[in-house]
Amino acid sequence: MKGLKLATAAVACSLIFAPPVLASGDQPAKVLEDPGAYAEAVALLEREAANQLTRHLQDRGELRQISVSIRLDVKARSMVISFGPGYLPGPDRGYDELFLIPMASTLRYYAEKSGLDVNDIDFLFDGKTLEEYYPEDLAVPPKKKEKSTHTSALVSASHGYISLHPSREWKFQRPAPLGIQEDTLSPLFGDELQGLIEQRSGLTVHRARSRSTELHPESGKPWEHMSSRYHLKALFPARTDMWNEFPNSPESAREKEEDIRARPNYANHLGVDVMLSLHTNGSDSASLRGTEVYYHQDKPQDKALADSILCGMREIIRAQPGYRDFPIRESSTSARHGENRIGKMPSVIVETAYHSNPDDVAALQDPVFRSASMKGVEKGYRLWATGKTCEPLALHPIPDIDVPIQAARDVELGYAGNPQYPLSVELSLASCSEAGACTPWATTFDDPAKPLTINLACNGPSPGAARWSVVLRDADGVATTPVEFSQACVRA
Repeated sequence: MKGLKLATAAVACSLIFAPPVLASGDQPAKVLEDPGAYAEAVALLEREAANQLTRHLQDRGELRQISVSIRLDVKARSMVISFGPGYLPGPDRGYDELFLIPMASTLRYYAEKSGLDVNDIDFLFDGKTLEEYYPEDLAVPPKKKEKSTHTSALVSASHGYISLHPSREWKFQRPAPLGIQEDTLSPLFGDELQGLIEQRSGLTVHRARSRSTELHPESGKPWEHMSSRYHLKALFPARTDMWNEFPNSPESAREKEEDIRARPNYANHLGVDVMLSLHTNGSDSASLRGTEVYYHQDKPQDKALADSILCGMREIIRAQPGYRDFPIRESSTSARHGENRIGKMPSVIVETAYHSNPDDVAALQDPVFRSASMKGVEKGYRLWATGKTCEPLALHPIPDIDVPIQAARDVELGYAGNPQYPLSVELSLASCSEAGACTPWATTFDDPAKPLTINLACNGPSPGAARWSVVLRDADGVATTPVEFSQACVRA
């Protein structure tokens, strides 16, 4: 772990041993009740932020010392990071969002390790927001009129090759510390999501990057590995406003910033109803891991979509064998990604997992995880788009029932949640009054319009009783907690 080392600091034990918490909940009391421990935690966060900024500036060939202060709002679970004079990122560097947003993730993780629950993080530069310095460029454009029924979506799957200036060297935009190249991996997740949205939501899906395996003539690289910028350049050569916003920038990696803007520019051009951006996350700390979903701070109306997607992912990912405890945040996070800001439609970024964490890297390479995570994205979107609430799948209580000997009765099962059909109802035995007289069984339901009705029979000649344990399981592997009820075979 670079920078902040809580375990070596002279801080109360609660700082050292409090586990990292990805879920929201009550603030841990120990750090908050100890002013000294709280102040020390904030000081350590400030030191880490300052160290990260110094390294960032040095990487750009700048040697400067910038003051950093941090303010926490415990009730709001928010953090404001304030930079002193001398650091003001501008548009030609994408407002440093590829540095600042990972910094926010790292500081959020360290704060939670310290027992301070933080969800939303914002930045000030010499006392002002970036929006105050660049009001025209960073203004959120007027949103398009929402339709009652959605018909189209843009799936934007991460980065891809760009050309550095003036060397004309072709380079992927993202690092691959553990051998996972986000630029080539995320489009596979995009393929999965596209198919699900087309099949389950019935939308036309557009892609921000080409999926062609033919060679891009200028670079000699496969088209599927090129950034959106080049895909749109080929589709709309005259629309340089869409893919070439910084032609005179002195920045070597200016095309990275153009690519960030090209994706939502394309979404606006298409007039789609929703923009879903897929990424893998990264951090200098290999400890950070898990799934996060982001919406733009100045588009709070998008939070409902982001939360619904996070809920859908949590439900389906954790239903898969081996992923029951996969870390997934309980609430979406506000930030200032250009992708989310520029889109005139509801726009969110899904950070599926961390390519810098070994456990997450294993998940990212697992087709089971890929399918489950994208099913969760599609389901969360679909529920939000149709005005439904994402809620856990649960069977309603089942009353005990008496069935006459040599007869049968139907029992209708009720449930909460939004399962994916077909459904299976599985009955296993908790107990049986006569050994061998009760047989576990299961049945399948294909039609969402029909009630879930099971038939309970008593075929034996004598009275008896069975205690059944019932589980409802959907096509995505999501299952309810077992519900028990008793069946008594009685004389009429």
